[in-house]
Amino acid sequence: MQHRSVRATAAAVSVGVAAVSFLVLGAGAADAAGSGRHSLGSAPSWATSSHRTGTLSSQQTVSFRVVMGNSHTSSIDAFIKDVTDPSSKDYGKYLTPEQYDARFAPSDADIAQVKSFLAGQGMKVTDVADGNKWIDVTGTAAQIDKAFDTTMNTYSHGGKHVYAPSTAISVPTSVAGVISGVTGLVEGSTTKQPGVETAADAAGTSTSATSTSTSTSATGTDAAKPPTAECSDYWGEHQQTLPEAYGTTEFNTYLCGLTPAQLRSLYGTTSAVAKGTTGKGVTVAILDAYASPTMESDADQYAEAVGDKPFAAGQYSEKVFQPFDMQDECGGEANWNGEETLDVEAVHGMAPDANVLYVGASDCDTGLDDAMNWVVETHAASIVSNSYGWTGEPTDADGQAEVQVEHALAEQAAAEGIGLYFSSGDDGDNVIDGLDPQPDYESSDPYVTAVGGTSEIIGKDGKLVARTGWETLFDLVDYSGSTPVYEDPLPGAYFYAGAGGGTSQLFTEPWYQKSDVPSSLSQARGKTAMRVVPDIAADADPYTGMYIGETTDDGFTISSIGGTSLATPLIAGIQALAQQGRKTAIGFANPLLYSLPSTAITDVTPHSGLHFASLAGSYLGTFDAGDTQSTARGYDDETGLGVPNSSFITAEDRVGR
Repeated sequence: MQHRSVRATAAAVSVGVAAVSFLVLGAGAADAAGSGRHSLGSAPSWATSSHRTGTLSSQQTVSFRVVMGNSHTSSIDAFIKDVTDPSSKDYGKYLTPEQYDARFAPSDADIAQVKSFLAGQGMKVTDVADGNKWIDVTGTAAQIDKAFDTTMNTYSHGGKHVYAPSTAISVPTSVAGVISGVTGLVEGSTTKQPGVETAADAAGTSTSATSTSTSTSATGTDAAKPPTAECSDYWGEHQQTLPEAYGTTEFNTYLCGLTPAQLRSLYGTTSAVAKGTTGKGVTVAILDAYASPTMESDADQYAEAVGDKPFAAGQYSEKVFQPFDMQDECGGEANWNGEETLDVEAVHGMAPDANVLYVGASDCDTGLDDAMNWVVETHAASIVSNSYGWTGEPTDADGQAEVQVEHALAEQAAAEGIGLYFSSGDDGDNVIDGLDPQPDYESSDPYVTAVGGTSEIIGKDGKLVARTGWETLFDLVDYSGSTPVYEDPLPGAYFYAGAGGGTSQLFTEPWYQKSDVPSSLSQARGKTAMRVVPDIAADADPYTGMYIGETTDDGFTISSIGGTSLATPLIAGIQALAQQGRKTAIGFANPLLYSLPSTAITDVTPHSGLHFASLAGSYLGTFDAGDTQSTARGYDDETGLGVPNSSFITAEDRVGR
């Protein structure tokens, strides 16, 4: 199977590593034997002699981040469980940022010790993060080699020449207890990309699709393609002619898109919104890189176009970190504008009176961490929607250090009553990327709510015809012979995209999943039960996606978009409705979600045999097929517990009063 790369640029290394407690894997877990040094983890798997192109100039300056260790990990875990478990007497008794830092943050003495070590190596400290989470540093390659007992080389990787340490990095045991990792020594390893998906009408045009089989073209005149059909406003409105399959040659075209009103109806919030449960008084932060200059005006124009109300004065605000940098590595500002616009319009569509705070990072790398740290250190919002991440879970030293950073941010958010919602990704369980089955990080962090994806198929009356887990499989049509034929045996061999999910290799099973996640998933890696992704789901399929309005070079246009980047702000918006009537913030939602009655969340069950046609007749698509994941009764690794329904808001509100 083939597909296009869709979400994050930082590829994980797939290795078998034992999990350590409930927390992230092993950065800084082993002493370098007999050396008086402490290992911070391995070099990238591709940093080998066969890929080496040279040694980094000894005077070349590299900026990197030293991640502080935290001796309070076990007490943080205990505190978070206490204040987020609905059965606890301390449920909802969150900390302020100042209280959190005083109780749990690395100490000023620890910072001073690490600064002294770095200064002794001749390196320069440029910044210390609020909450003492990390120290930003610049140093020459020679200084880095000496400080971390490695050699900074250049390598050919991913079509580029990048620098990376040649061996595992380490620090003296004198600072091993206060440094948990170093990130930034592997060039470009922690950059992330937005995860939006659009419906591809001609596979091979907007994707690099190829079939796993090699078809033999018939001699003679090429077969004629059928006239281009129209997408459908409802299932069955339009059809397209394709080669015979499943007893027919006529297949329904995919849906053009859904409006916020239709999505509110699907998730049972129409009546609540009409009666005033609109998210009023709740602030939802949306965190991405950069910032579209037309975000608010686009959202207002879009809302009016679909029959909703625009933002009221002061309801939308921004915190943008500038100057923007790393635009080549991040794909440029325009590459993120569609993601940002989708997130804002989806939240506003589901929670029309919630305050929306857009937080724009300066880049798609450490800038995202800086922006998230600002959110938790200022408690800028109680709900945060995030639609970016890695491909898989990182296991080398640089990646694990970044996991340490982001896990620390998630810990603080949970302790403060801030709910972080992360899209689960659009590559299924990443087998298509050449990895072992695994979820993406950050969605696999046990202190975030991972949002998976569904396909929501509506009928002429606007009501649900079918709901499946989102995985999309194509069978391409070959018109090169006298008769059109499918390139592969049905249902095809081209996996286009699908909801991320799977069993973590980094985190053990959190307490809230123990009663709901089957052992076939939690123990998919062995006897130790591990965290499984996702937790909840909403519409993500671009073939049943949501309309958005965006200003581009062609002016203001409305088009459909999908991905778990859609599902995540939809869920964040629904959570804003649920929070409106509560005494305390929902905060980290997973313990609550897994404790809700089954009637509050609709299970997404298997629904086989649903197919759709490309408008141009280029392929036959199949819903919920193509990856190694599968939808099942009860919890599954495409849709988690399921999707919210009309009882969801009431059930959450009842717990919070």
